This record gives sequence, C-alpha cells and structure tokens, in this order.
Amino acid sequence: MLALLSGYLTLAYFLAVKLLWVSVVASTAYLLIACFGDICETLLSPKQPGGMALGSALGLSARHQAQASTVLAGIGRTLLLLTALLLAFLPSGSSPGDLLASFTQMDVTSKSLGNLNIVPSDILMALICLVVGLLGVRVLKEWFGERLLPETNMDAGMQASLVTLIGYIGFVLVVAVVMSTLKISLTNLTWVVSALSVGIGFGLQAIVQNFISGLILLTERPVKVGDWVSLAGVEGDIRRINVRATEIQMGDRSTVIVPNSQFITQNVRNVTMGNALGVVGITLTLPLETDVLQIRELLLQAFTEHEAILDTPAPSVTFKDLTNTGLIISASGYVNSPRSVGGARSDLLFTVLGRLRELGVALSAPQSMVLINEGAGKETPEENP
Repeated sequence: MLALLSGYLTLAYFLAVKLLWVSVVASTAYLLIACFGDICETLLSPKQPGGMALGSALGLSARHQAQASTVLAGIGRTLLLLTALLLAFLPSGSSPGDLLASFTQMDVTSKSLGNLNIVPSDILMALICLVVGLLGVRVLKEWFGERLLPETNMDAGMQASLVTLIGYIGFVLVVAVVMSTLKISLTNLTWVVSALSVGIGFGLQAIVQNFISGLILLTERPVKVGDWVSLAGVEGDIRRINVRATEIQMGDRSTVIVPNSQFITQNVRNVTMGNALGVVGITLTLPLETDVLQIRELLLQAFTEHEAILDTPAPSVTFKDLTNTGLIISASGYVNSPRSVGGARSDLLFTVLGRLRELGVALSAPQSMVLINEGAGKETPEENP
C-alpha cells in the first residue's frame, strides 16, 4: 500500500503478486499436509478400519503399525514443508531446480574478514543454518517426545532420556554445520581450547564434572525421570535431568536442584528401581492372653479386603516375637507402587484398630512397677523399660 501511494507502481505490483503467491503456496501446503496426515491415519493407524485390515493382511502388530504411521506422516509433512518453502521464495520465472542451483552458485569470492577465511556470504549462510538447525532440533525433539516414542513400549524415563540425547546430538551437529559453513577448522580453535583448559583448572571443573555426570545418568540410567530417590536428606520424584543438575520434586510440591555429580559420587537410594512394588507393613504388640489365631485371621481379612493390596504376592502374617510385654505380630502386603504405601497403611490401621475394639482386644500397654518408700510413706510409679 505504501509503495502504491508513493508512486512505485512496479514495486507495488511485485509485492502484491509475491504476497498472493506466498498465500496460495501456504494455503495449499497446509491442506496437503493435513490431507497427508489424515491419509496416513486412515490407511495405517491400527485404530481405523483400513489400518486394521492392512495390519491383518501384512501381519503387523498394532504397535509397529502405529510407529510406521507416525514415521511416514512425519517424513511426508517434512518433504511437503520443504517444497512449500522452495516454491514460496521462488524467483519469478524460475523453477525449483533453478532455485536449488542458485544456492550452489553463490558468490564466495568476496573479501575475507581480516586474517580469517570468512566472507560475508558465509556469515549469512551460517546464521540461516543456525536458526533453521535449532528450530529443526526443537521440532524433532517434540516429534519424538510427543508422537513417535509414546507409540513404543519404552517407559517414560527412557523416553525422556532419548529426547534429551537427541537434543544434545542435534545441537552438536548444528554447531558442526555452522563451523563448516564459516570454514573454521579445529586448528583455528586452539586458543579457545587453551582458554577453556585454564578455566576448567580454576573454576569450571565442577561444571564440567556435572555435565559429564549428566551424560552418564542419561546413558547408564541408574536413575531416570519418574524414579523416587533419596539422596543426602533429599527424597522425592525425579522430574527432569538437565545438563548440569537434576530436578527433584519433594512431597510438599517444592523442587530441589541437585548437581548431577552427587548421583555419581554419593550413595543413592532408588525406591522404584528394579521392583515397582511397595510393601505395607503393620506391627502390633498385644497382651499375652490374646488369641493369636483370631488376630491372624483378622489381619489377613483386613489386608485381603483392601483394594490396593495385591493378591500376588499374597499378604502374610508373622509371629515375630514373644516377650514379657506381650505378643509381637507383624502383617505385610504388597501394593502397585511404593508411592501407595502411605495411604494403604493408613487405611489398614483405621480398619484394624476398629475391628480390635469390636472384639474387645486392647493393645499391650507398657508395664510399670511400683517402688514403695516406707520411710516417706509414698508410692512412686516408675516405668519399666
């Protein structure tokens, strides 16, 4: 509009044509991308009739079929998006092949910047590669984390580790491409490496140690996202493993930032590693005259009736000890997760205490002996340890 009002009719015509062309390309690309995604969903998804028939004919499992649908849809959308970008910036009267050829014939004979073999066109291309590369890595991480990996049988911790590693690898590749575009060799970075070495020796040693420890945590996976860990007085769920530190969410919903090196150099208690089951235990001290068989049936019934207690392994009741203070009986059962232990134990204590009162059975009270001081004529009760 400004070009038209200023009298630049040719420029106004050019801008109007380019804007119309970009709008047509963008609209067509959006429709084609949506259509291609719907086609993949209809023909390959195991949730659709067409996908079910194709899977039965080819003998594919539902999980592999869903993965194939996600991968093909991602590849197709990427190709359509790249084609749309080439067409949108296509010069007038040129074909997509001419545009690609023009990129390979860019003028690189400009003057260098000082002693470095870097020309202005290389800087422009490096900036474009950096922006496009970082955006591509971000999109790739979101695609893996939200589309592809949820279709696999990997646990949430493994998925988070893979997405993080993909981000690291992608960032390294982007930096390598940018350096290659700028024609920077490793020999030109000798002074940078030397400066980093001095910095590591003086103040960056802890940062590098935490970074290496983070890579070990992501590859060896002694702890992973979602684990319930206890470390140096900090206990909670791991929410995220970053480059330098790990985020642990406490029971009060607060977050503690723990350096990664502590997971490598200190003893870590991982409650959910290996066995995801939790154990609910109750110990009762009863009077000596109590019918232990009746108490055994009461505890087994209470554990069996609770919805959180698993049938396998079955609950058990153990006669732990017989002392002068009473009978010590212990009962235990398993729940699906260690996080469910506290709630299940509280419910069972309410139930067991109520049923003991109905039967008229009291818990054993601590015994005491009375010392009589004949001279003063007073009785002093003293608790018997």
